[in-house]
Amino acid sequence: MTNRTGTTRRDFLRQSAVMAAGLTAGISGSRVLADSTSPAQSLRLVFATDTHLMQDNALRSADGLIAALKAIDAVRPRPDLIVCGGDLTDPSPDLDYGPADKLLKQFLDIWNQHISLETHYVFGNHDLVGTKNPAVSRDDPRFAKGLFEKELALPKLHYAFEKGGWRFIILDDVWPNPNGTYYAEYKPDQLAFVQSELQKESSKPTIITCHIPAVSVFPALAGISKLNGSNIETASSLVSCNTKSLIDVIQGTGANVKLVLAGHLHHQERIDSDGICFLNGGAVCGKWWRGPNMGCPEGFNVIDLHPDGSFSLEYRPFGWKA
Repeated sequence: MTNRTGTTRRDFLRQSAVMAAGLTAGISGSRVLADSTSPAQSLRLVFATDTHLMQDNALRSADGLIAALKAIDAVRPRPDLIVCGGDLTDPSPDLDYGPADKLLKQFLDIWNQHISLETHYVFGNHDLVGTKNPAVSRDDPRFAKGLFEKELALPKLHYAFEKGGWRFIILDDVWPNPNGTYYAEYKPDQLAFVQSELQKESSKPTIITCHIPAVSVFPALAGISKLNGSNIETASSLVSCNTKSLIDVIQGTGANVKLVLAGHLHHQERIDSDGICFLNGGAVCGKWWRGPNMGCPEGFNVIDLHPDGSFSLEYRPFGWKA
């Protein structure tokens, strides 16, 4: 088994510095520094999200996953850990339990055969099992999130750990609707969990990770957001419906939260606001193994975390050709 061990528009515009990094296919990487330069004993994190392994190596997804893991394994200096940002497999919401279990086991076998780094997993909407399949029993303990929890030996899908002087908080913000759709929300028990963790040592540099972004401008850039009168509306399947609740917890504790990581949108995007970097990572699978997604190639983020709480990050395409 793999190791797991209300703001006004004016206020928002004044407080936020937005850098939406839409990478073109010819760009080899996007390196961004935060705060100071790298001191000794930094912790190197790989944030790899949205692998979308498909059945029977469709679209060469298994080959692409292996290529990504080989690229991660070749990173030097060697990373200390990986956070995998969810959507490990692709068709699981449509599958029955047997095929979904087989596909998830295949993913874990590929991962364990090609990488030995400590890995922590985030739950994604494509990791739901059977939620879009009316023939699947809803009473089976493997339904929805149960299979993921079982195979990854996760008692809960939100948890925390510390490494190299940094605190990591993993959240589950994916919630299925009865009709097979889903939405993103930080539930009260997880907000209480975040508050409890942040209060333990508020000065410790902290990374919060979920699958669906807390904030994004990409839906507007991609034409997905809709104009309703004078309001711009973005579906809660694209960004969390209660990001303000998470921000209130962070600000209420005065904690040293440096990064909020997410995936889901398959596009590299960075938004800095009030000392927090919201990084929505480009996808390992790009446009679902069909090439770059709106100019953002298949890749992963390498993030160097320094003891003083500063960090640097680089998006690294791995040269996959669909």
